[in-house]
Formats: sequence, structure tokens, C-alpha cells
Amino acid sequence: MRVKVLPDSRQADISLRMNPAYLLRRVILEDRWESQLAELVALCRRVGIEDVLLMEQSHQLLMTPYPLDKHRRMAAIYVKMAEELRRHGIIFSVNLATLVGHADAKVDAAMTLPFQKFVGENLREAHACCCILDDAWQDYAAMVCAFYAAAKPDKMYIDDDFRSLNHHTMFGCFCPIHAARTAEAAGIALTPERLLQHVCGPSGQDQQVRSAWMRINFQGQLQAARKMRLAAEQVSPATRLGLMNSGEPAHSVQGRDMVALLREFSGPNRRPLSRPAGGAYSDAIHDGIFVSHQTMALSVREAGTDAQITSEVENWPHTRFTKGLRSTRLQMELHALAGAEGFTLNLYDYLATPFAQEPAFERLLVEIKERLRRIQEAREGKVAKGFGLPWRKDFAEFHFSRRANIADLMPDRRLDCLLAQFGLPTQFASACGNAILGDDVQAYSDQDMDAFLCGGLMLDAPAVEHLCRRGYGNLLGCRVAGTLPRAAAERLAAHDFCGSFAGNNLLTNWFRLEPQGKFVARLELMPGAVSVSTLLDLEMRELAPGTVLFENARGGRVAVFAAPLDAWSWLHRGRAYLAGKIVNWLMRDQLPLWIEDCPNVGPFYYENSQNGEGLLGIVNGSLDPVRLNVHTGLKFTELFTGKPADPDHMVLEGLGLHFYLTTRS
Repeated sequence: MRVKVLPDSRQADISLRMNPAYLLRRVILEDRWESQLAELVALCRRVGIEDVLLMEQSHQLLMTPYPLDKHRRMAAIYVKMAEELRRHGIIFSVNLATLVGHADAKVDAAMTLPFQKFVGENLREAHACCCILDDAWQDYAAMVCAFYAAAKPDKMYIDDDFRSLNHHTMFGCFCPIHAARTAEAAGIALTPERLLQHVCGPSGQDQQVRSAWMRINFQGQLQAARKMRLAAEQVSPATRLGLMNSGEPAHSVQGRDMVALLREFSGPNRRPLSRPAGGAYSDAIHDGIFVSHQTMALSVREAGTDAQITSEVENWPHTRFTKGLRSTRLQMELHALAGAEGFTLNLYDYLATPFAQEPAFERLLVEIKERLRRIQEAREGKVAKGFGLPWRKDFAEFHFSRRANIADLMPDRRLDCLLAQFGLPTQFASACGNAILGDDVQAYSDQDMDAFLCGGLMLDAPAVEHLCRRGYGNLLGCRVAGTLPRAAAERLAAHDFCGSFAGNNLLTNWFRLEPQGKFVARLELMPGAVSVSTLLDLEMRELAPGTVLFENARGGRVAVFAAPLDAWSWLHRGRAYLAGKIVNWLMRDQLPLWIEDCPNVGPFYYENSQNGEGLLGIVNGSLDPVRLNVHTGLKFTELFTGKPADPDHMVLEGLGLHFYLTTRS
């Protein structure tokens, strides 16, 4: 069939082949798909949207999977819509909104599918959300993919409910299938309850069970992905499957190898397709701004060098009462900087509200497209450069809970944003200076640790305990001699590292952290080590060293924090200054730049390793204009004007984001 394109004289048609790519996600409702189709064609022609992703379910109505009959009906509608979209030069694609279940709901019997249900860490079976490891569910998912493949979509995204971490119970599945398969793999009898206990525990057997649980979980996901891809390919060989994935710490808990999983969905001879988590569902300031870049940037690195990245620009629940145009624009520019080739747009709601009621989104998409193209062009061929926050996908295998709480398995990536907020560029590969905290050090071999300890290394007390047990105590500058209950404050001391903040008291947040099983450590110094801060009790009496610096016999530099890393105790100017000085010391002054003492202003820096040319984005996560205090040897040129910029005379407006091309002096 053909539909009449709705008239709109406000703007002439725009080429549908501009870069970067816009992929508009749109929920299709059975009772109004024809009018929605006409709207879609008209919007794409006005705005220059190349690709539409049709969704069968509104997450504002339901988040559990549909029976097959519903999918059959929607697939038949898509066949009709696809023909008309392609006639207008618009790429037709599908986003399968729900196959496993995003959030449980007590739907009636006709809507409850006959598969093994998800069992979270509460050990209660979900009502309607399913377990991916169930062979019968996998056959259902494959059949659904085959239904939608009949419309010959260019691509078919599987949504991020394809995971073994439900949106409500957050840390994995403990259903009878998981228990039985883990028991077989680990060679130990297991019930769901016993499986949960082992997954949280510290012993060697616990780690063996935890590793087996993650391994069989991922094997089940690979098997499901293969079935889904093959089913779609039998109907539409040209259709490529991709994944809308969640963040890397969650992938680690699932035992995922993202390169392998994306490759399984796409097929062996096709480019993998990934939409990483994008953060900032609502208006964001402070750390929320930095999450938008860092979360996606880590996933881009983990997806592999050949993956096609289309970022998540999702405004939830799709209303400007919760997220405005400025935040949306800022997020898209940060995603382009992080490596997005295209942008999956969840700007409009999931209830078929007419596009005409939100004309401001159209104007935004038109206005920003050329800026996004320029950012992408400048970003090409460059990699992140800065202080090392190295990532390994198997970190969660080495985590255990000191309080029998499964939440402790989730790798802690707070430093990703904290250091950026302190004005420090970071990278997720190892550098000449790195931070490795807590149980993460156990993921590294002795050979790896030898290399880290010859460079610069930032540690916390749990990491020091692990390394001392492994025989590295003489290279760390201190040892842990128990805990300091009620260590109330940390006083900055050494002027060389604390500057004008020397004498300031910083909180430790001890009374909130101790119930979480996190304690301030009593550090004992080795000869040659120095403490640049001191821990105090409730009466402000000195207790023990707070932050310890040491240059070891191998020429390596080590910094150790006695107090647990916590945003409440870190987000202070004195701590930010101390962190900046320590990072520069660990990096032996090789850090590309440091924005000193400008709260919530941070750099994201990418550099071509061949010629030293760089792209720098500086973002202000606060509402206040800030005069920047930039330490750097780089020369700056404004990206969009080509004019030289002086790092000594730069002002950044509230929620501003400026881009510079850089060269080394």
C-alpha cells in the first residue's frame, strides 16, 4: 500500500544519506499504524533521518514478553510498513523491544509464557520474565526473529533485556537451570540457595563455582544468539542482528565476552552491531554528564575495533519535563566524541503521540547534525589518552562479598567519573600510571603486577592486602594492620601535594560505609614512605596515615588510600587537588593536561598515536560559568572555527562543551 505523506512546508526535504546516521526508534500501535507510517515518512524527509527502528511494545504499557500471536500480527504490519518506507528511501529496521522481560509484571495467564522464569538474588521466581538458558525460550525467541525477518529489515536490534540481570533483581539468575548446569560444570551438588552462597563467597571453591556460573551463563547466551541469528537468516539472509547492550560491569557479572557475543549475533562475515548504554535518561548535571561519555566510551573499547557503534540517546519517559533539548544535545555530542557512528533516538514517547506536538526535537536534529559530523571526523583514528583506569571483562570473577551481599560482585567504576570531574583525562587501557582497586588486582598475573609496580600505581587498602599476600609488600610502602573503626576525618598535610588545601579536613563517611562492610584501614609505613594526610578520630586526634606515597626499589611509584573510595568523601576541592597532584606524580608529568581546581569541569582527550594530533572535549557538568585553569603543553585550535585558543584564557559556560584540535608543542 501507499500512504499520503503529511504536508509540512516549514522545511524542504533533506538528503537521506547525510552522516552521521540517525536511527529513530518508534513504537507501533496496532490501532493506528497507518497514520504512524505517514508521520514517519514525513518526519524522515524533513529532518534527514536515514533509518527507522520499529518496536512492537510500548515500555510505558508493559515490559514482559508477548505471546507469539501478537508478534505474528505486528510482523504482518511491518511487512506493509517496510514496503512504503523503502519506497521513500528510508532504511527499515526492527528493534525487538521485549523478548526476555525488562521488568516483571503480574500479567494474566494468557500473557504468561510457558518457560523457565528468571530467579534473582532474592531467590523468588519472576511471574513473567524468562531465563535465557531455557531451550524452549530460545526456540520462542528464534521464532519471533523469523517472524520479523519476513519484512526483510536491514538490521534487527535485540533489546537490552537480553541479559541474565533483570532490571529489578540486578545481579544474575539462580533458577533451577542455572543451578543444575553450574553444578555439572563445577562438580558439586547445588541448589539455587547454595549457588547464591557460593557466588558471593571468598573461598577457592566459591570462586570455582562463581566462574562456572558465569561461564555456563554466557554459553547459554551465545547459544540463544546463534539460534536467533540462524532463524532470521533463513528468512532474510541480508538482515543483520545487533545488540542493545548494558554497561561493562554488568557484562562482567554475566561472564560476557562482548566481542564474541556481538559477533555471534551479526554472523562470522558481517560487521558486529552494538548500541552501548548511553546514560542520562533525564536532565543530568555533575557526575551524570560524565557518565554519558565514560559509560559508552568503555563499551566502545570492549566492543572491538570493527564494531559499528550506534549510541543510545534515550529520554525517559520521553517528556521534556524530565529531559530538555540542551541535555539531549550535550549527550549526543559526548557520544560522538566517545565513538558513535550513529544515534538511536528515543526522543518521542512510546504512546504514539504525534510528532507535530514536539517540533523542537526536529529543529534540534537538523541543527546539530553538521556539528556531529565534524566531531566524528576529528575523532577518527584517535584513542583515549590519560591516566590509566584499565578494564578487564573478567573482573567480577575475582570479586567476593565480605558481607555476603551479591552487589559486591559488580566492579566499581566510580573513578571513571570522579577523576574526570577533577579535571583529569583518563583511558581504559593501561598507561604509565594506573589505578587498580580492591579485588580487581586479583585478575592480574604476577607478570602483569610486576609491570604495574615498575610504573605508577594507585591502590586502596583491600588491594594492598591482596598484594602483600602475593609477596609484593616490600614494593608498596605500607601494610594493612587492621581497621580503624570510627576514623572520622582525613586531614590534608603535605603542602607539595595539598597546596592551599593543607590543613583541610575531609570526611571519611565511615558511619555509612561500615554497615556496607567497608572500613578505614590502619596503614603502617615502610621506610621511605610518606603520608600526605592523616586520619583523625571523632575528637580530631591523630590515628594513622591517610594517603601514602612511596617510590619502590624498582623505580615504581605507589599511592595508597587508607579510606574506602566514596563519592561523598571525594567530591571536595581539597581531594580533587590532591588527586590531581598524585596522578601527575604517578604519571611522571606525562599527563596530557590537568584542569586544576575547577569542580565538575573535565577533559576527554583522544590522540592519534602516529602524528600526535588530538581531539579534546572539555565539558562543564555544573550550571556555573568557570574560568579554566589548564596545565598542558598542548596547542589548541577551536574545532568549529579553526581559530587558535589560549588555554590560559578560557571560560566555559554552564553545561558547556567545547571542542579543540590539539598538537603537541
